[in-house]
Amino acid sequence: MAARDQIGSSGLKHIPAKIERARFMNDPQTKGDLIERLQRVQQTISDTVQGLSPAQFVTGTDTAWSAAGYLKHLILSIQPIARVVSRSAEQLRRRFGQPDRPALTYAEVVAAYRKRLDEGVRAEDYDAVVPSALLLPDGLENEQPYLLETWYDLHTKLLGAIENWNETDLDTCQLPHPALGILTIRELLFFTLYHNTLHGRDIEQVSRAFA
Repeated sequence: MAARDQIGSSGLKHIPAKIERARFMNDPQTKGDLIERLQRVQQTISDTVQGLSPAQFVTGTDTAWSAAGYLKHLILSIQPIARVVSRSAEQLRRRFGQPDRPALTYAEVVAAYRKRLDEGVRAEDYDAVVPSALLLPDGLENEQPYLLETWYDLHTKLLGAIENWNETDLDTCQLPHPALGILTIRELLFFTLYHNTLHGRDIEQVSRAFA
């Protein structure tokens, strides 16, 4: 979920339709596409955070979280997704049923999320994903390596869980998303990819402000 997730911070708002179509020509579609793109964003965020000084990591602005804040938000957002994707498709179908509508593309999921942002939805509306909700070990002196390791391990768990899904199950299992309503597993992973990418840019931007 975006926070300070107002999309304009990453320059993605009100893009002309022609440019929009061009941007989405190479959108992820298959399980393999999703794994490859998620891995790429995972590594990019890890590399960015590793390169930050302690001061850059913890300093935010009046309108943006710090890099540490965005990373905590991403960890909190991915934790339940990694947990649910680790369950079997049959378990999820028994609990949440099956979709009764056509599947959404990556572009359609992004458009739905951006519409919700335009309507004013914010990460701060959901206590479970604000940075302060992440519990840290007692006595932790340096958050940066701990959060980086947590992010990397959690994302690796998510990618490993996705490997166990087949293409059909990705489209025939669903669960609720707090801002977007009912999504299939594939649509949830589309959202996760976009959300990670969005906040990866935010981490870069807020860090550059204190370089």
